[in-house]
Amino acid sequence: MDGLLIAYCSLASIGLLVCLLTLIQTWEHRRYHSKRLAATDEPFAHPPVMLFVPCKGVDLDFESNLQSLFTQEYANYQLCFIAESIHDPAVAVIERFQKQFPAVPCRIEIAGLANDCGQKVHNLIVATTNIPDNIQVLAFADSDACPGPLWLARMVRRTANSRTGVVTGYRWFVPVRPTWSNHIVAAMNNQLAGNLGLRLFNLVWGGSWAMRKEVFERLNFPHAWQGCLNDDLLVTQAVRKAGLKVVYEPHCLVASSVDFDFPAMLEFARRQYFQVRIYTPRWWWLGLAAAGLVNVMYLGSAILAVAWAITGGPFIVPLVCGAIYYACSSMRTALRQRTMRPFLQIAPATFREVTRFERFAAPLTALFQLVAVVSSAGGRRIVWRGIRYYVAGPHETRIEFRPEQQINDRANAA
Repeated sequence: MDGLLIAYCSLASIGLLVCLLTLIQTWEHRRYHSKRLAATDEPFAHPPVMLFVPCKGVDLDFESNLQSLFTQEYANYQLCFIAESIHDPAVAVIERFQKQFPAVPCRIEIAGLANDCGQKVHNLIVATTNIPDNIQVLAFADSDACPGPLWLARMVRRTANSRTGVVTGYRWFVPVRPTWSNHIVAAMNNQLAGNLGLRLFNLVWGGSWAMRKEVFERLNFPHAWQGCLNDDLLVTQAVRKAGLKVVYEPHCLVASSVDFDFPAMLEFARRQYFQVRIYTPRWWWLGLAAAGLVNVMYLGSAILAVAWAITGGPFIVPLVCGAIYYACSSMRTALRQRTMRPFLQIAPATFREVTRFERFAAPLTALFQLVAVVSSAGGRRIVWRGIRYYVAGPHETRIEFRPEQQINDRANAA
């Protein structure tokens, strides 16, 4: 028991120290967000922007998302929607919005099927290969995101700094139904959103980012995407390698509706960590260590407290350490929620429901996060939007199966 007690106390000391440091970090992020919230929207020259939106199928709240993209308060932008096929259901909806908003320049790019990279990456490569000469800034959004009306203006404004390589926002998941799986995935995602702010932890999120055209070309995009499954982690690496900044803009935090059952939730979470393992392995190891440590403080403390209470051991040690960790974590969560709330256009009741779950079910969320990280540790296959990929390396992606193939196989068999 002495050895176990020493081991637990050592890990608990590390866990409590890390929790205290992350609480301080969250406070610093609050200061950064407050500064951005107080910043005035002074008039600026609107450089011509091309906004790229890869699509595959009709997402949740797809029409609301399109409405938000067609109604940006920006004087000089044009939209480029990219689909793999003219038969994609999203195309008909986009064409309807083109007629509804004729004043907004908009085109639909048919990229065709990907062969040796992710379908989204293939779409982006095709669409950004020949950019009009007058375009000065490239912006990117996902079709499942719903940005506010000033999203584009606030993001483009911050690209003007010569030291800025890319400006990014992030997503805030909004459950369609109040299910456990939806709340767990929202809590896991929203915790990551709370880490953005200061330069050290900023990563580009592919559903909300912008970059000056000259930087995009200097970093050798779109060629740098060849053979890749992932788009945004490659951008993060390229920007940092060039000695430029990855700037996070809180006003570019976007709502994204989700509706997962448990298998889909676990598949989504594994897919996120799988891409991190392939493209930024050091971040994956950090995520594994953090998830393991959090579970030691929650699950490990609970198990030891019960076991030692039954056997007459020093149960008060894990009980107190676990309680202190939970209290500190709850403070950090509450602070993060107050920090992010002013930047989100979400119904108050929905926000309270998700954030209440995040605070009181933190141990459960931590357990599923560990499961997601561990499940991504092995294998090279991943399913994304119905397509099964084999990823041999960062620039080695092979498509093994797509839904269209199953339909053709059935037709041939008949």
